[in-house]
Amino acid sequence: MQEENAHKPNITRKGITAVTGLVMGIARIYTRGNININPDPVDEARLPDEKKKFQQARKTVGMTMERLSDFADSRNDSDTRDIMNAQYEILNDPELETMVYQLIDQKSFRAEKAIYDAFQHYIDLIKSTDKPFLVSRLSDLRDMRDRLIHNVQQLAVIASFGKDAVMVSEDVSPIEVITFARNGVKGIICTAGGLTSHASIIANAMGIPMIIGAKSVLRTVRDGDTIILDGYGQNVIVRPDDETSSSYTRVIKRQKEEDKFLRHVIDKPAETLCGTRIELQANIDFEDEVLNIDKYRAEGIGLLRTDTLLMNAGPLTMDRSRQEEFCQTAYSGSGSGMVTVRLLDVGGDKLLNIKSKEANPFLGWRGVRILLDRRELLQSQLEAICRVAGRYPGRTRILVPMISNLEEFLEVKKELADMQGILDKRGIPVDRKVKLGIMVEVPSVALQIRHFAPHVDFFSIGTNDLTQYTLAVDRGNNLIASLYQPLHPAVLTFVSMTVQAGEEFDIPVAVCGELASDPFAALVLAGLGVRELSMTPRLIPKVKQAIRLHDLEEMKAISRKVLGCSIRDERETIRAEWREAYELKLKEERSKINTL
Repeated sequence: MQEENAHKPNITRKGITAVTGLVMGIARIYTRGNININPDPVDEARLPDEKKKFQQARKTVGMTMERLSDFADSRNDSDTRDIMNAQYEILNDPELETMVYQLIDQKSFRAEKAIYDAFQHYIDLIKSTDKPFLVSRLSDLRDMRDRLIHNVQQLAVIASFGKDAVMVSEDVSPIEVITFARNGVKGIICTAGGLTSHASIIANAMGIPMIIGAKSVLRTVRDGDTIILDGYGQNVIVRPDDETSSSYTRVIKRQKEEDKFLRHVIDKPAETLCGTRIELQANIDFEDEVLNIDKYRAEGIGLLRTDTLLMNAGPLTMDRSRQEEFCQTAYSGSGSGMVTVRLLDVGGDKLLNIKSKEANPFLGWRGVRILLDRRELLQSQLEAICRVAGRYPGRTRILVPMISNLEEFLEVKKELADMQGILDKRGIPVDRKVKLGIMVEVPSVALQIRHFAPHVDFFSIGTNDLTQYTLAVDRGNNLIASLYQPLHPAVLTFVSMTVQAGEEFDIPVAVCGELASDPFAALVLAGLGVRELSMTPRLIPKVKQAIRLHDLEEMKAISRKVLGCSIRDERETIRAEWREAYELKLKEERSKINTL
């Protein structure tokens, strides 16, 4: 229901920036609404496309069904598993495919119309029988029909929005973000969502500006309105007037000039004014991003997420060859740099398209806990990584997620040694210098970091979860989003403790959370002693520029100030003061470049 001011210009709504950026475009309301079947036939030339829509929808729905069945099986939920398996059988019935194809070929039906009529044929047959078992399957048939049609229609809706679209929705899933990116969407605005949800992380990786928590925007905006997503000011402006549009157009132009200015640092080292090197690495989610490693001169891959393979490869038991192919692409596209492969980290908000029945999934079955329960999955991942590592000796680091006690790590360490032995016996090249490290994201690990140090090869601090668990703030809960503070002294204290242990035991320490991509936060981390930062590749130039315009003593001074602030507003004041001084440094740097 829209508000009374739904026609007024220049309506501003506050939100929370999930992905920084500024865009102006056309608002497109995105909902997962009711199914409507278009009976109009399509041109003969479009018939092959309609078949492809059916196949793509069947593949996507099949992936979801497999994951649901697999998850139910892991929870010993036989009833849910049986239902999912029954629906999966319906989905893969060869007669269904034959009938859908016939309806498309012979009657020029759209994919959704062909699907509907094919299922209706089976529904009518069952209704005409007197067998209770078959009649009980009607709900399964209708559910599967609606899933397929919904998938076909949503893909078509997104594709029709155009390149200037700014999506406005209650919330979006990771798969929807990927679909938006592939269709050229300029920005995403959600009334709900979490700062570090997987959808936000993927939007960041795809370079799509995103604002969440814009609570009343859906009651204000109309489909087709001009809309501004201001990720810097955390504002959504609906139907801007001419003055506002002109003002933001100038800002967008300046932003493009700023991006152009940053190109001059791409080929320069990430080195402070006093000569201290900070290694800037890439966070990679998808094969498409690998090209950005060289483009932005990342020094290797600091975080290769394998979770996203679940979006494309089906159930929790992923295909080893697909994992191997993904790793191979990452290694071959990252020059001679190190590649840090994180083992599967699903659970919490990352168990894709599955509604967990756990009371608190963030504290439940996720990360290494799943891997140790599902040894075949862990072994499959280790085999894929080890096979590729053997082709690129000396370049592999394996990262174990969600470690909370030493026993978990030692179990994975044993599995790695066992897998290397198996491959060695098969005559497959093995790199015995593979490094095995842990994500520092649980307070119990940070507090006992010196007990872990003798057993691990490196530490990688995941500031997203470390913040969540340290501050007891659900990072996906919009109601308490303001309490999610990665620069809170408690979080930074754990970072400092990890760095100190790394120095004492001569163990590398990296930060791979979203905090590393914030120039101000990157200076704070460097001031604490962090020398490896991993981030979305496109953000490397901004962080590199900040590093190159400060010396280490300045960074240490900033980190001491932030550590001494117990109130958020005090930290924001420090950030604002730094920003003002930094702008002067940037102005001087631009002048130097312009005189060359």
